[in-house]
Amino acid sequence: MRKFALSVRELDIDLIDGINPFEAAYSVLAKSMNEQMLKQVEAAIAGKRAGIPIEEARDLAKRARKFRDERGRLPDIKSQDAWERRMAEGVEVLRRHVALNPNA
Repeated sequence: MRKFALSVRELDIDLIDGINPFEAAYSVLAKSMNEQMLKQVEAAIAGKRAGIPIEEARDLAKRARKFRDERGRLPDIKSQDAWERRMAEGVEVLRRHVALNPNA
């Protein structure tokens, strides 16, 4: 049996650069998304990861409404305050739930 040695230095790096299936999609998204849309995407991802039961999400959304009334803004998903983040995650979980289950 013959063994072959291949040096990484001999590989053509241009092959990797030439095959980028995400380049066109990234280009379109970069041109069409603004800061507000990026924040919505970030909130949706955080809400999906949160794993909050729907009943808790409803309670958190009520608390988020009170937070908004007191402070003039909704809870921020990127806040340093863990409670504010949790309320924002709850709002997003409830938003996703309503979007997926309009009759619920």
